[in-house]
Amino acid sequence: MRGSSLTFAVIGALAVLPGLAAAQRLSLRPQIGIYVPTKDLVALSQGGEVSKLQAGPSFGAALGLRFGSHIGIEATGTYVPTTFSQGTGGSFVKQDAKLFLGNAQVVLHVLPPSSMLSLFVSGGAGVVSHGGIAFTSQAKTSNVSGVAGAGAGIRLGGINLVAGADFFRYTASYTGAQQTTSEVKQLDIQLRLGLGFGMGGR
Repeated sequence: MRGSSLTFAVIGALAVLPGLAAAQRLSLRPQIGIYVPTKDLVALSQGGEVSKLQAGPSFGAALGLRFGSHIGIEATGTYVPTTFSQGTGGSFVKQDAKLFLGNAQVVLHVLPPSSMLSLFVSGGAGVVSHGGIAFTSQAKTSNVSGVAGAGAGIRLGGINLVAGADFFRYTASYTGAQQTTSEVKQLDIQLRLGLGFGMGGR
């Protein structure tokens, strides 16, 4: 009975989606950028150990759905190849690392995307996942993050050129060589530039 109800719910959602896309504005935006951690992942006074992520390029895409001219929702997924440095006394070992970012935000368009120049602010929640050789056992792999952003866009015919910045605020934990676990409030910034195009009706 439960399985049948779930099946009917999925079929109903699929039946509604085409009408929803036609009535609203669905968009896809491939984007590139740079991801900048603003704090050391851990700095331990015992032994003077410092561990930190370096800034790295970001590659991803955003899928957005706009309701009217000024309100929308957007989901974004991003991959960041980077470097993790760990050491003491000026001697650091660098290892490959990677981040996977995902977030969902409510977007308020101060100037709508239908204008030649658009402006927006956004806020929501996301996940920051650490991977690669540097994070095989010492770090919690995923952290829930609050996300806030802002940006601007320019219409180029049927394409929107969008530039913006997202701020990820979360608590990261890491166990260093001294077997001491540290938790640090992270504030990371993702600068992004993308080309968006519509997929639904107006």
